[in-house]
Amino acid sequence: MNALVCALSLALLGATPTAELPREGRMLFEAAPDRLDARVGEWVTYQLEGSQQAFMRMAAVGEEKDAQGRDAVWLELEFGQHPAMKAPMAQFLMLVTRDVGLRTEGISRLFLTQGFERMQEVDQKALPALLGPPDKDSARPGPAPSSARIAAGPDMSVQRGKPARVMTLAGTVTAEPLEVLHKRTVLKRYWISREIPILRLAKMEFPGIRYSMEVRDHGVDAKQRMVLPVPGAKKITLEPASNLPDWMQPPPGSEPEPEENNP
Repeated sequence: MNALVCALSLALLGATPTAELPREGRMLFEAAPDRLDARVGEWVTYQLEGSQQAFMRMAAVGEEKDAQGRDAVWLELEFGQHPAMKAPMAQFLMLVTRDVGLRTEGISRLFLTQGFERMQEVDQKALPALLGPPDKDSARPGPAPSSARIAAGPDMSVQRGKPARVMTLAGTVTAEPLEVLHKRTVLKRYWISREIPILRLAKMEFPGIRYSMEVRDHGVDAKQRMVLPVPGAKKITLEPASNLPDWMQPPPGSEPEPEENNP
């Protein structure tokens, strides 16, 4: 599925990084565009409504070439319980390749922290396990289809609506509605708008589980506000577990007991 496995699991569920993306985590970036055309300085804050209210802020704070010489942008990602990100629960800084976008294969560097911990970089060898396999979701919205309804897999289709003015927490914007259906059941709705920076997403809803994400604020004056570790600082790896920061350590006694070989 999509990228940011550890980011979304930590921020939304308080879990340790895992190769399995939680339900809420999978939802957040399903509407991310295939190409990241964000300009440096753009930022956007979303209000998340589900089992609890939370907020997410994204900001484009720099650009450079990645290790393969591709154009890339530095994205800050924050989660918290206050829209101004006072005392954020988790922070992430990612180098994202523009032509690939917010997908597993598009993220070449990742820094993260939780609470008041110092930010650490994830070791390159650990990135594939933390971010998950490459994105193969055919129902992910890309360029608007030319027809009103297109097939998107077995019993799946995408219904396209006409652009219209849509009310959001950040004001009224022009957005194009898209519905993903399984047969006749609406699984999710998107409102895509070029007026919203970075994700180009005005709203997203999952009616069946009463989950939504809606733009709250946005602007073009973002500055980098995350403090990077000093050169040569210890990086986050997967093995051994002792290399992980304290807040990612498994609790004592959580190791699985060996299975008995019963005849």
